[in-house]
This record gives sequence, C-alpha cells and structure tokens, in this order.
Amino acid sequence: MKRIANARNIPVLLAIAAALLLSSCQSSTDPNGNPGGGLGGAASSGVVSGKVVSTGNFGVAGVEVRIGTSVAYTNSKGEFYMAQAPAGKRVLVTFRSSSHAMTQKIVVVGSGRATYVEASMLPYGTQQNLNAAAGGTVSVAGASVVFPANALVDSKGNAFVGTALVKATYFDPTGAQFYGCFPGEFAGVRTDASETGIESFGFINVEISANAQKLQLASGKQSQITMPIPASLRAKAPQTIPLWYYDETQGKWIEEGSATKVGNNYVGSVGHFSNWNCDMPNQTSFLEGKVVDKNGVPLSFANVQTTGVDYTGSSRAQTDDLGHFKIAVKSSATAKVWASFYIVSSTPQNITTPATGLVQDIGTIVVPVDTAQFCSIIGRVIDNANLPVSYMSVVLKDGTGKQIDYLSTNKDGKFRFFGEAGTNYTLEVSWYGDSVKNSKTVSVTTPVNPGTVDVGDIKVDLGGSLVIGRAVDSTGTPLANVMVYAYGSSGSGGQNREAPTDATGRFTISVKPNITFQLSLYYLQKQKVLTVTSPNLGETKDLGDIVIP
Repeated sequence: MKRIANARNIPVLLAIAAALLLSSCQSSTDPNGNPGGGLGGAASSGVVSGKVVSTGNFGVAGVEVRIGTSVAYTNSKGEFYMAQAPAGKRVLVTFRSSSHAMTQKIVVVGSGRATYVEASMLPYGTQQNLNAAAGGTVSVAGASVVFPANALVDSKGNAFVGTALVKATYFDPTGAQFYGCFPGEFAGVRTDASETGIESFGFINVEISANAQKLQLASGKQSQITMPIPASLRAKAPQTIPLWYYDETQGKWIEEGSATKVGNNYVGSVGHFSNWNCDMPNQTSFLEGKVVDKNGVPLSFANVQTTGVDYTGSSRAQTDDLGHFKIAVKSSATAKVWASFYIVSSTPQNITTPATGLVQDIGTIVVPVDTAQFCSIIGRVIDNANLPVSYMSVVLKDGTGKQIDYLSTNKDGKFRFFGEAGTNYTLEVSWYGDSVKNSKTVSVTTPVNPGTVDVGDIKVDLGGSLVIGRAVDSTGTPLANVMVYAYGSSGSGGQNREAPTDATGRFTISVKPNITFQLSLYYLQKQKVLTVTSPNLGETKDLGDIVIP
C-alpha cells in the first residue's frame, strides 16, 4: 500500500484533522473525536502538538509546555497535545523541566489549524552548590562561570546569603542535537535595534536558585563566562565576537557585550543570567519556491526548513494558501533545504545561496503525500470502570499484519490514525502486567471515499480504580513535573502505569482494583517509594500529600 505516515513513533494528534481541511474528507468530530468539530475550540485558537526528545532521541516525560497561559505536559514518550493554543504568526512555545535545560521554539498557530513542533532538551550539564558569600567557579563540559563574592539577589532585589544551586549546561554548536535545543531563531537584535541573522559558536544556559526561588546577579556585579570553541570552528572563529542573551518574553537574542578569543576559548563578562550565546552577525539572502503534494496540489501551511551546511544556523518558514514560501538564509553559503507537511517530509537538498540581499527561486519542493486520499481512524481506550486510559500503546497494522504506525492515547484515552480509503487495517492495543504483554485487536475498514471511521470504545482488562495524591517538598510546596510510576505486583493483577504531576503537584494513576503495588515518585534524582493497595472497582483512594525527600 502507499504510505502516508512514517512508520515511527508519531504523537497521537500531531496532524489532527488538517488533512481533512485540505481535502474532501469531512468530519463532524474535533481532534479528540468529540462531536462538534473544529480544531482547538475558539476561532482565535489552534491545536499544537509535538514531541520533546533528549540524548539518544529518547522522549522526555513530564516537560511543562507553555504557550501564554495554556499549559500541557509531555507523556512517557515525550509527546504533548494542547487543544486550545492562542493563534498567531509568532507564537512562543516554552519547554521547562526539573531535570533538563529549558528551550523555547517559535511557531505559527493558525486559527482552527493544527501545528506540530519538536524540541530537544539536554539534561543539566552540572548542578553545583555555591556559597553566595564566598562566590566561586562552576564548570561544565569545558565551559565555566565565575561568580564574585556577595553577588546574588532574590527576585525582589534583596541580597541573598546562603547556599545557591547553580545549574549550567553548555551547548556545542557542532553537536547532533544543537538545533533542537537552540532557543528561538538564528536571528538577533543588535545594539542599534537593527535585526540580523546570527551564526552561533556555542551557548551556555545558567539557572540559579535557592529553595525553589530564582536568583540573579546583583546590579553592578559581573560574572566571567568561558566557552570552548569547537575544533572544527577554530579556523574561522574571529578574535572578538558579540555576546547575546536570550529574552524569553520576546523570543529574541539581544546583543550585549562581547567575548575575546583566549587560546581555544571565548571569554567575556555578563551582568545577568539566562542563555548566553557567542554569535557572529551574518549577511542574509533569501530562497523562495513552492511546496506541492505528489499530485502537484499546492500545500498551504507546510513547513519549510533550512540548516547550514558550512555555517551554524537554521531558519523556518510556512507556505501561504498557494504553497509559496520565502525563507531567509546566510548569503553566499550552502544550506540544506526541505519541506514537511505534518508527518511527511521531502528529500533534503543542498542549495548554494545567493549574494547578500538577493532572492533565488529554487522551484518546486514535492512532499510525497496524496492529500486527496487521507482517511481518519479514531477511537478511545477505556478500562474496567469505563474510564479513559491515557498513554496506552496503539498500533496500526495493514492487511498482512505489518506495522504501519504506532502512538499513545491522549489524556482522554483517544487516538487518531491516518490511512488510505477503502483499506483493511488492524488496531492492536497493548499493555503489560508484571512483564507479561497483553493485547486486544480490532479490525477496521476505511470508507471507500475519504472520510472518518470511528471504532468507538475499546475496552481493556486494565485499571478500574484510581489512586490520587499530591507531591510536595519538605515545606509543603507542591512539586510539578514529578514522574509517578505504579509498578505491578501481587501476581497477575499488576500493571505498569505512569503519570506526571500537574502544576499543583497532583497526580492520578489508574490501576486494577484490590491489588498491592509499588508507587514510585521521582524528582531531581530523588525517589520516594510507597506500598499501596488499590480500592474497589470504580472507587478512588487519596494518598494525600507525599513528601519528596
């Protein structure tokens, strides 16, 4: 059969109903399968979904994903889904974790449209205690930060006396995950307020706190930062390079000060902390063209991306209603260019960019997808108490039993696959109980004409009772993004379940009734383990506050 989705782990709702908007396939359901239609509810909002990965391309669980006041959390595979994200041409998506350095991505969110975004987050490179009165040096991966004595203040500007926790992470611009980790865009605001493209020679993230309170350098205090210059960049590294800090409220790199080349390092001074970047301003030119599907149909809202082949930088643009795009690149260089339409990408091509200020037409980019043949397969997984089961593995197989795609159910237990019209498929729902795999299969045939087939509720012999609680620290402060795991025990009655705590520290775990299991909570490399007996079918047990040591 013709493939319209990569046979890899794709978040459950990453392309929700967008294909239906761009073809004759009509649906009366919203992205979660609820009656009523529409993507993301209000006309001024859209759907944003995506995935967060770390070293080794493994998903990061429990990441807070924030767009304005809207918040979502990644599941065990690093996937997230936000149903009502504010629409806009430049929407800031901020990713934070208790164990990984933050990042921020900038996306276009169309009213009533679906947007997919990926981000990479590296674990903190070091977490060191610092005596604020004495000051000291924090080192990480060849980089370092020198703190003068008595230099820290709290959020109100009061002098901080005591022990601070410094989390620092250095980002190598030649590293495999650099682009995914890089906050914002490869563009910056100069001291004269003009904007320019930038080429990074590395950046460092520094976060300072004490008792969950953020700290900063006091006014007039300066810290010396040192960042290594990667071996492959030393030959073209300038003697002096501008320093830029990342402003999360604007989603922009702001020029402030400079660093000097000392041996194989850049050394400079800064007066506050966030992300600091060694960047050279570069000259900009433009590439333009058109993105179409395999039949030549223009693709609106497709993503066009570039990364430098002989420079460290990237850019992104989206096509208009006719499939046209125009994207900024470093002039007189070589850039890798490709387009993606939700879950499908074109073959990347290397383009020699034109001279500064010029625009080069690179023609048509074909994304190998047939938008006229999308069909949607939706459903919901429920447990013994008819409660929705989130993070459940669902696999889509073709008529020969070959795996086509797989994903996890969302927080409401719902899933959505895309397939071809008039085709037989099998859905396999799988879960584990004491290391024994259990599964349930459902056969489904898509409509002859593009449309939606709802398989309804798939009931599995799992869960049926709820265990809830709240994770707090020793002072009673709620802890968000704590990963909570229920490890099965008591013979065949157990199963492995997981969920992150929300912004108020609360969690809900669905388990089988009347079993004894181990409940483990993980936070900042700390663990708390409880032995819990679940309540009767349909009942809830509240464990109250659980103090993480």
